[in-house]
Amino acid sequence: MSASPKTKKATFLPFIQENSSALALVGLTVLFGGANPRFFTLSNLFNILDLVSLLMITGSAMSFVLMTGSIDLSVEGVVGLSGVIASFLVKNLSNSNDFGYFALVVCLGVGLLFGLLNGAIFSKLRIPSFMTTLGIGYITNGIGVLLTKGNPVVISDWGFRQLGVGRIGFVPNTFIIGSLLLVIMWFVHERTFFGRYILAIGGDEAIARDLGIKVERIKVGVFGLAGALYGIVGALLTAKLGSGDITAPRGFTFDSIAASVLGGVAITGGIGSVPKALIGALILTILRNGMILMGISPYVQQGVIGAILIFTVALTLDRAKIPVLK
Repeated sequence: MSASPKTKKATFLPFIQENSSALALVGLTVLFGGANPRFFTLSNLFNILDLVSLLMITGSAMSFVLMTGSIDLSVEGVVGLSGVIASFLVKNLSNSNDFGYFALVVCLGVGLLFGLLNGAIFSKLRIPSFMTTLGIGYITNGIGVLLTKGNPVVISDWGFRQLGVGRIGFVPNTFIIGSLLLVIMWFVHERTFFGRYILAIGGDEAIARDLGIKVERIKVGVFGLAGALYGIVGALLTAKLGSGDITAPRGFTFDSIAASVLGGVAITGGIGSVPKALIGALILTILRNGMILMGISPYVQQGVIGAILIFTVALTLDRAKIPVLK
């Protein structure tokens, strides 16, 4: 006996809702592939992997923050300062340092420090996360400007630069590093109590407290983890560009938030995953790449992405968690 049309619709609709981001990704790929034959060329696919590499790291970090119901606006500052510090530590044209890959560890530590500071100020002093992280973002940006006097620090360490420009076959090293970090993030989120507590806090913080979850401790840990990833991205960005420039990560904050939201991570918290953040990063990257191949003006591109982001938030926003919109 075949299922009724209503039953089929009831079964099919949840599938569409659950996999809307993945379906959108497939749709964009088919659309741009059909509109321009250059889209599926090896060089363009390599370009897409290269462009999405750093975004999928910052996007996954941002997704953890968003899943707790918070937001992080310090991405550009922490990434920029970490990149500047990396440029001073490796072989460069400004000093005689030559610490090589150890600079990557230092950048991770710098990012972790400012991430923990974000979390501590936000959770202990109870200052809203958007204001706390905005302030830390400005502080780190200011430190970067003071260190460089506003001028990029050119690096001459080719071994370190291979982290950013090298590849294995046609796969960029940055994509390989990003994929490894995403696997770690996935494991943390799906296989540890820490990851489960993140969703619990974002779902309902009061209930999470009643269950005995150390909410402040988890929040500090989330921001610390995000900051550590921003630090790594800063080092990779310097390796890619060949210089430490405090202005280089301009737009990273918006892109990280957009990638998470487009992937299906709820800005009100409690919903999301690392694969969703990856899908969102791919959607944003392919959308930009496809519009460039079609010759669409950069200003129109910004408008399209902004409109899609607002539309996505409108569809996914859990208004029950925000009784009064301000």
